[in-house]
Amino acid sequence: MNVFLLGLQVTDAAQENEGVINVLAKSLPTSEKKEPTKVQLLQQKDHYTGKVLQKLEEGDHILAMGLVKPTLDGMLKMNTIMVVNKESFSDVLAINLFMATGGLGPKSDETELQDTTVTNRSIAWQQDGETHWFKLSAWGELSKELSELPNGTPTIAVGRVTASSKDNKTFLNFTTDKIQYLPRGTKSAPKKAHDPDKQTVAAAAVANLDFSL
Repeated sequence: MNVFLLGLQVTDAAQENEGVINVLAKSLPTSEKKEPTKVQLLQQKDHYTGKVLQKLEEGDHILAMGLVKPTLDGMLKMNTIMVVNKESFSDVLAINLFMATGGLGPKSDETELQDTTVTNRSIAWQQDGETHWFKLSAWGELSKELSELPNGTPTIAVGRVTASSKDNKTFLNFTTDKIQYLPRGTKSAPKKAHDPDKQTVAAAAVANLDFSL
């Protein structure tokens, strides 16, 4: 999982291109001998993080977290998950992010709900020799993608966790904002990312993922 947390100084105010907000920044060096790293912050205009990016001005100091991909010219492109400045520092204390890596369970059909669709599907991973499962929820375009992926697809899901109550019971909801999966690299995907009979998750399920921005 290519997730970076970077302290940055904004070098150019936000620009918009086809609904995507673009902000240029540089890392804050730890010493005068360190050359700052150039970072391009990206997010959809209507995304809550995109709205924060639009308000940034040249010279602002921020803390940014997101999925990162290096470019050939030595820059980092970040699909931002969180941006914090002096006015919104309390957002750090309210961070809500999960990253789940494992193999998808049996296929699940999309469910129509008002003007959109939702898919609920389990993902499995191993910890201390034990297989764990929980159910992801994906909406809209991600709903279709999650419903169509083959059983056992090695997957990384990023999203938010919330709680809801019904009939005096509390339920956890794992809502996905981004899904990445094999294969898109040099190694082939395993035939099965998880084996319920053996209660294992293939190591290849977490290898060689392409985080396209």
